[in-house]
Amino acid sequence: MDSTKDSGAQLVLLGTQSGPIPGTRAGIATALVVDGAIYLVDAGSGLPRQFFSAGLEFSRVRGMFITHLHSDHVADYFNFFSLNWTNWDFHRQTVEVYGPGRADATGPDDSGTPGLPSTPDAPLVAPELPTPGITDLTRLSIAAHAYDLNQRLRSTRRVGGRALEFTGLDGRPMLRSHDITVPTDANVAVPCPPMAPISVYADDKVTVTATLVQHPPVFPAFAFRFETAYGSVVFSGDTAPCKNLAELAQGTDVLVNEVMAVDPAVARFAGTPLYESMARQFTDAHTPHRTRPAGPGVAEVPGVGALAQRVGARSLVLTHIYPGDGSVPDEEFQTAAAEEFAGSVVVGHDLMSLDLRRSTTTSSAR
Repeated sequence: MDSTKDSGAQLVLLGTQSGPIPGTRAGIATALVVDGAIYLVDAGSGLPRQFFSAGLEFSRVRGMFITHLHSDHVADYFNFFSLNWTNWDFHRQTVEVYGPGRADATGPDDSGTPGLPSTPDAPLVAPELPTPGITDLTRLSIAAHAYDLNQRLRSTRRVGGRALEFTGLDGRPMLRSHDITVPTDANVAVPCPPMAPISVYADDKVTVTATLVQHPPVFPAFAFRFETAYGSVVFSGDTAPCKNLAELAQGTDVLVNEVMAVDPAVARFAGTPLYESMARQFTDAHTPHRTRPAGPGVAEVPGVGALAQRVGARSLVLTHIYPGDGSVPDEEFQTAAAEEFAGSVVVGHDLMSLDLRRSTTTSSAR
């Protein structure tokens, strides 16, 4: 991809890995490039390297949007900024970061651990702040990296005798984080109540809205919609199919959706102590690659293709793919989605690029 291109819009799949377990794919992260301006969704493991490999320029990044605070979505969040310190356009650039606030901000008040599942026998890490949000994560990451920051401010990160202090203590910050405010009736017990989309961000290139999605027990978890002059793109984040996502994605040009082959995913943990908890997570909190029919006491769960068809999407791009190691071949994900969706289906791979105007894919490499 030519990152110097100043017209048009491209979707660059920087990492397409599902989950925190290291694999052959890079961690989940996507770039939307609009007339040369770059907007990132999630910051999984490998983001700094993948961003460079795609030929993208840090000085063009305007915003980052975090769907939720699972480790696989924020593993390289702070690293992306600290490792690009010398690439910062410090006179003009502040990257606006939007993501979940504190999970306990809206209760429920009757929980012993607001913002977290009520599990009496579980220890509580950092009880003084057990559910930090994106603003807390930014502040705590800066504190944890204080030695590196302070040392470099006194040696290599200086221009004209002045320290390039990127955290905002002395001048313009490199990044500024914002907690997305959620409805007061939403909490870990009711993580995805029906709601109107939330206005998040707007500039001369994009308008961004968000909605809560169904990724239990994680709260808050968001999907994002970007409106551009070249079309709209919706990023599902991690979620089971839900009404909020369907409403946010209505009529979108491109739906970028997570996908899971649930039965093979569950089978990987057969015979292990984690089988029951992983089976519950895979079944309740993700989008299956084909529709799971209703059974006794169990409602039908639309597959990713059926979801795209219902919302009237023009194209479907599959990412956050599990299993993503080839044990379930691309053809299976492609066929399953195409059986239930009339538009184009792309099975995502790292460094793949999609032109919004043509809805075609090309490989991207530096």
